[in-house]
Amino acid sequence: MVISPKYQYAFVSTVKGGTNSLYDVLTTHYEGVRYGDFHCNDVHEIPKNWLIFSTCRNPYVRAVSIWWSTCMRGKDRYQFRQLCSNPDSFEEFAEWAAAVQPELQSMGDSQRQLLMTQSARHGEINFDQILRMEHLEADFEALPFVQSHNRELPQLNPTVGQRLSAENYLTERAIAAVQNWMNDDFDRYGYSREVSLETSLG
Repeated sequence: MVISPKYQYAFVSTVKGGTNSLYDVLTTHYEGVRYGDFHCNDVHEIPKNWLIFSTCRNPYVRAVSIWWSTCMRGKDRYQFRQLCSNPDSFEEFAEWAAAVQPELQSMGDSQRQLLMTQSARHGEINFDQILRMEHLEADFEALPFVQSHNRELPQLNPTVGQRLSAENYLTERAIAAVQNWMNDDFDRYGYSREVSLETSLG
């Protein structure tokens, strides 16, 4: 989490939801300081009059991003390649991720954070604003403490050129698996279950 007593905001990060870019710009230009651990989401001590915001991301794109970053970059930092029977297949990874949702509490913290849905992570937090990754810069610029500063978001950890866009991995089987894994996210954040041009942006 990043907070700023001066600008009176608290940013609750979403795993695979622009965290590094927002951490960078908030701490560099908007007097943000880290509060708790990197993905802290405990806002009970945040003053009631502060702006609390987070991000959300198309579930299909986010699922592909999680798979690619954990299984397809030539390393196995989170041991997902060991846990998933066929980690080179996005279809099988998404099916595995959906199947282990009831077991997340028995996993390591980093593993749990990555596989958790956005809805589960955000829980009952009453956000004032949720920025959509599909138009993150515009949503960020509309925040009240940002409007007069005109800062561009840095593009950190870009995957452009490293993998194909998400739609290329979305077979019927993969689509069904992601819907099973991240079902609540489609409804909570208003994303269509149809694979569309919006999906291809990631």
